[in-house]
Amino acid sequence: MRRLTLVLAVSLLGLAALPFSRAGTAPEDQAKRAPRAEGLVLARCSVCHSPDLITQQRLDRTRWEATISKMVHWGAELSEEEAGLLVEFLAARFHPAAPAVVALSDVGSAEPLQADVPQTLGMPGGVPQYGATVFESNCQGCHGAGASGGFGPKLVGNPILNADALFWETVLHGRGSMPAWEHALSRQDIADVHAWLKTR
Repeated sequence: MRRLTLVLAVSLLGLAALPFSRAGTAPEDQAKRAPRAEGLVLARCSVCHSPDLITQQRLDRTRWEATISKMVHWGAELSEEEAGLLVEFLAARFHPAAPAVVALSDVGSAEPLQADVPQTLGMPGGVPQYGATVFESNCQGCHGAGASGGFGPKLVGNPILNADALFWETVLHGRGSMPAWEHALSRQDIADVHAWLKTR
């Protein structure tokens, strides 16, 4: 019995030592989960915080859990699964023993959050001058004149503009209090708005 207990204890310690892993997730899957977590940091957290403010933190898992929970309470638009992924990622990369400088990868490499997000390569090219008109008629009421922010977040300089799949997912399917625009705007309209926002 003691031998079985010892074997189980050693096995559990080994599991706890795996970087950025969760129960039921094979280590080779972590390469897919990390870019998604990075995309969440830049698309959800950077609405209010600069990436530098996040990456300079060195917190243990308990404190990251408390931080993410507080952000959700204050309005961060994260599902339960997304919040768990963020805690897992941040605790693995920005823990107290982490190096002084740890950078996020290019957000453009982040994978889509939903399987049915259209591939942006198949989307039309946007025309900024048309996008300004579409934005004024459909988006300005929440995101403010010139995309400077209002009821919805400020979009000028928002990192989500460089994360094409995340941008399209949010516009097409909605997010939090933002409605889905999949049936209200054409793909060309969305591409035009996206192109205009990138010029701001």
